[in-house]
Amino acid sequence: MKKIVEPLPSWGRRLAGIEGLRAAAALSVLAYHVGLMASDEVHLGPVGQVFLPLLGQGLPLFFVLSGFLLFRPFATSIMRGKELPSIRRYAANRLLRIYPAYLVILGATALVMGSVYIKGSTHGFGPDNIGRLTEPIKFLANALLVHMFIPQFVMSGLPVAWSLTAEITFYVAVPLMALLSARLVRLGTSKAVALAIAPVALVVIGLGVTSWGHAAADHLDYTQRVDFAFGQTGTAVLLRSFLGQADLFGYGIAAALVVVALDERGVQRVAAWVKVVLLAAAVAAIWAGMSGTMPYLSNMAGVASALVLLAVVLPSSRDGGANRLALLFEWRPIRFTGTISYSIYLWHLPVIFWLMTHKLTVGGTVLALPFNTILVLGIVLPLSALTYYLVERPAMLRKKPSPQGESSSQKVPLATSAVP
Repeated sequence: MKKIVEPLPSWGRRLAGIEGLRAAAALSVLAYHVGLMASDEVHLGPVGQVFLPLLGQGLPLFFVLSGFLLFRPFATSIMRGKELPSIRRYAANRLLRIYPAYLVILGATALVMGSVYIKGSTHGFGPDNIGRLTEPIKFLANALLVHMFIPQFVMSGLPVAWSLTAEITFYVAVPLMALLSARLVRLGTSKAVALAIAPVALVVIGLGVTSWGHAAADHLDYTQRVDFAFGQTGTAVLLRSFLGQADLFGYGIAAALVVVALDERGVQRVAAWVKVVLLAAAVAAIWAGMSGTMPYLSNMAGVASALVLLAVVLPSSRDGGANRLALLFEWRPIRFTGTISYSIYLWHLPVIFWLMTHKLTVGGTVLALPFNTILVLGIVLPLSALTYYLVERPAMLRKKPSPQGESSSQKVPLATSAVP
């Protein structure tokens, strides 16, 4: 029987639990968006005010994972005084990870299903806004993932694609930040300081843009605020951009630097109480975001995501193996869901829109939410598995691992893409 060849990581070893974190992020975003089908009564009640906002914090986790996984190879090279990973190979791998599945799903949902935004997310769910995206220039902008740079195209097309524009902008920023850090080291700056500049700068930028956005929109009514942040406006271009999410990537980079520093010191076992403290701090960060700093919930969720990420990836055995929390995330159904999570992320909202427009949902009450979630999953999971095996996996098999990485034959090869 012919052995099935799985995609190799672009660099290093796969850290146990990463796919599980992706699964948690994708499923939480899906459950949050199922709430779009709920009634105003649900949105204004405890479920809509507390649980749905919490479920919506899967996206910060995706951005944190990107910061962690993509900057870590560069940080390791700098700490070890080695040549940086090939930027050309890095760019090719990123394109293979993002575009093939995106283009297929965009074509299927925008041209066949007719379940994407025609105008933008602020125009509601009527037939004038949910349908086929046939305007050539707008479709091309969406296909190239540059639509979020054009105010009149903001939030058109595939609903979640705005985050991909921020993601690919970060892809461009990663080697530039690494080159700057390497340059500073050559000029005599300590490696720790040179590497710390990137996450600190991203956190300052991200929190700065967020604070400006909240202050600028403070005097606006609800409709104006929605347009300010998600409408066809220049402010929406900024707030939904990489700059508006920069701190989330920065928290991930900070987590990567912690892991790199421990690796360089030869630390192979981190005490269990450290992981408990990290998880407790993550809960505290979310609590702070929900209570006193609600406008900064996503920012605090980014902090919490980085803390949980560290609790998952820090080793606990004498040989540097995975800890118990990571092994929990390695449960086969969870890991498989994480493997196909990018397709889940792309498919789920068009499927929700299709069900809504065809009046196939169960209802809009609180009790209907779990039934609608199961309904959406029943459609999205097979579609995502199909897209993974026919599109994502063949594309990733074309990726070229970096020669700077560790051997893929080691026990836990590292996955390098945090895209859902």
